[in-house]
Amino acid sequence: MSQIILGIDCCTRWTNLGLAVDGVILSEMNLNIGRQQASKLPELVEHMLTMQNIVLEDISAVALTVGPGYFTGVRVGIAYGCALAKGLEIPVIPLSTLEVMAYSASKFGITAVPLVWAGRGGVYAAAYCGEGDGLQKELIHPSFFEIDDIRGEISRLYNEQDNNVCCLCDDVKRIAELFSETPEYPLVHCIVSGGILAYLGTQYKAREVSPEQVRPLYLRDPDFGTFQKNIKNK
Repeated sequence: MSQIILGIDCCTRWTNLGLAVDGVILSEMNLNIGRQQASKLPELVEHMLTMQNIVLEDISAVALTVGPGYFTGVRVGIAYGCALAKGLEIPVIPLSTLEVMAYSASKFGITAVPLVWAGRGGVYAAAYCGEGDGLQKELIHPSFFEIDDIRGEISRLYNEQDNNVCCLCDDVKRIAELFSETPEYPLVHCIVSGGILAYLGTQYKAREVSPEQVRPLYLRDPDFGTFQKNIKNK
């Protein structure tokens, strides 16, 4: 019986969906719909499945990004993905936004540093290199970084990896503005590919958990929470 993986990512302004059958990408949708994610997600999933003559009951597992990213988007994706998996009685394969972004470069032997805009003058970042068989080796653990700190980490990797480093940014304009001067390594626009997400779900099948076990990867407190704490401290 074929293994059909549905990929769901809502961690940024983009909504990214994908289907992989037995490790082969069958279909993907990558749409910049911003705040319409919650209302449009069920409709988009149904449309993509219909286009491939697949019904919900055919799905074997849901590959789901759990963050980091925008708080609302992370919650929307997890809520829908886990509810769908629970209703179908299938597992969830949790993946970080950063490792899915990185695969676009690491699969070609490039050291990939995914950067996601995080506000507060910082970014969510990690670093990966390809290990073959569709897997990646983590070089920098996913974290929230002030820009000067991540610049130091990237420069170290740039020297260690013979300049074979590429930064993959969900928002190149805003992230580039954080750098006081143009870096020696490229900053390239990149979003999560729904197809790659579904494909990686097949590669990381060992991560399968029940929907109830899925937890968001926020990496820092939300801005509104910090604002409320500051008010209380005055």
